[in-house]
Amino acid sequence: MAEVMKFWRALEELLGPSGVACRWEGRVGDEFAAVKAAFLQARPRPAVSYPCPHGCGCAHAVVRHEDGRMVAVCRCDPWNCDDLRLSEADLVVYELSWAKLGRALAGAFGWAVKGGALPLPGTVQIGAYGSAAVPVILTIQTEPSDFRGVVAELAARLRGPFILFAPTSRFVDGTCQELLANCRAGFFDLESHVSLTAQGNLQARKPGVELFARFLPEEKEPLPEDVARKAFKLIEQLDSDQVIKPPSVLAVFRLYCVKEMTADQVAQKCRCSKGTIINRLKLIREKTGTEPDELRRFSSHFDQIEDDIRESRASHIHRKRLIGDNKGPEDGEY
Repeated sequence: MAEVMKFWRALEELLGPSGVACRWEGRVGDEFAAVKAAFLQARPRPAVSYPCPHGCGCAHAVVRHEDGRMVAVCRCDPWNCDDLRLSEADLVVYELSWAKLGRALAGAFGWAVKGGALPLPGTVQIGAYGSAAVPVILTIQTEPSDFRGVVAELAARLRGPFILFAPTSRFVDGTCQELLANCRAGFFDLESHVSLTAQGNLQARKPGVELFARFLPEEKEPLPEDVARKAFKLIEQLDSDQVIKPPSVLAVFRLYCVKEMTADQVAQKCRCSKGTIINRLKLIREKTGTEPDELRRFSSHFDQIEDDIRESRASHIHRKRLIGDNKGPEDGEY
């Protein structure tokens, strides 16, 4: 856990963010191998300088000799450090893969992957959240003023809600909070909201649906009659699809959910064991996704639905009889 927190801070400390392996290792420790595999990529060109191993702050120049030797030479005046022998592996520059990190965050929080560069330094869109496709944006800055400038430009350009991520929250000040509030945007730092699993995957500490609930449109609760009709249709379908011995699922449904009898009363009415009734109620629960006791709330609607069905069937039979009574003689008959 501590290592991934170091990784988030390293992103705001390394320009690019990029650096040779020793610079990354100095910030994330033993987890460098896992971090490299998950979120970094190697640049095609090697480094032309190397950080001083003694922490003097200078960058040693890389000198390649004709015999193949590579050394890092101190450029301080006066000279302070001995030459440092290097290998090709030491000079590989690793930089953040924005695409890898974006995909990992999308998997952790459950938004749709949507990559795209923005005309802002160190800032990309990494996703779109919810049915409203609220932009999810990641910015990585190294200075408070740069971070504040990005927030101001995003607020001016998008003019609406967006979700902004940054490695940490240390650059968020009162001005940033005001700008975000004015456009109903939300800020979340990776340091507080994401952890790294032993397998090298990102895991959200709080589900996206809970964290970003305010960015989702309010869902209207379905009307009780609509719920009742859907449940009744499912029960009828279940009754027709399965061939089982009496009592039928629909019969138990009528007695238990509509008439609101107890399981013992239904068993007595149907002349069967209580266990049989419990099995029928289990089928009702599995088919409708609702507890049979909960379906009792719609008993008055079920009564109306059955009345409508009976009237519809009676009207259909009456129409058929009228058609039969008005039918003329077949051709050739007199």
